[in-house]
Amino acid sequence: MAGAVAKAGASLPARSEGMPPRSWAKAARDAGLGKPQIDNKWTSAATTVYRNAVSTGLVPSSDVLSQVLGCLRLPHDNSLKSSFIENMGISCDIPHNPNINSLFEGFGEYDIRAFSILEEAASLGAVASISMKDTRIVIDARKLRIHTAEVSLLTTLRSLKHRLAAGARLPNVTILLPTEKKQVDIDEREKTLKLAGRIGQAVGSLLRRLGISYQGEESHGRMRINGLTLRRWFNPKLNSKSSSAAPADLLPLSSRLAKGIADQQRDIRSLSF
Repeated sequence: MAGAVAKAGASLPARSEGMPPRSWAKAARDAGLGKPQIDNKWTSAATTVYRNAVSTGLVPSSDVLSQVLGCLRLPHDNSLKSSFIENMGISCDIPHNPNINSLFEGFGEYDIRAFSILEEAASLGAVASISMKDTRIVIDARKLRIHTAEVSLLTTLRSLKHRLAAGARLPNVTILLPTEKKQVDIDEREKTLKLAGRIGQAVGSLLRRLGISYQGEESHGRMRINGLTLRRWFNPKLNSKSSSAAPADLLPLSSRLAKGIADQQRDIRSLSF
């Protein structure tokens, strides 16, 4: 399966270094309200090969799983996110509202199919499941590949978003990361320094792109996200670009949706009399 997936993805443009190619910006589209998806033949080929292999009973290796998830990673392009926001009927300035990503199904980072692939892999035992029932959630990314670690974090955020919508309290989230040791000479004395590994750097960059503040350092191998921080992040206060915007436009999306439903119910009741 590894060879087939690698072959299917061999022609994929590199997206991990610098700004992604313009072709990838064109390949991404909005399949629905806040649900960015990638419409690309190479991505479709890779996911099809993967799913066909899994359906025969094969358990994906950690490398294959990460490769497939990497095919579903969206470009880091603000213009692309702007188009998603416009389709959702929201007006805001992305640089000043980084937590706007909380409104997207994939948080503006991955195609939503990445979540089902990771959940399926967890059910097969290819990757450890993250317990969402504990009062403190721990994501152990020390043995994960980069894309698997990123999607694991996003899957956890997605579950917490549903929990918040149900009125539940959000717990703290702890992320365990691998570190690297390096010997350096300081004042003619050898000293061992702990450095952040590639996984830690990727996870830290992901959180900063999302606009989620955290405690701890990647180089220490542990990061902590407060439950209250997540609650605020899931309810962004959007500033309208227009100075003449109505006060309702400045409310969090969840509040505006609730107001819209209430208005519809009131209209229905008025028509019934």
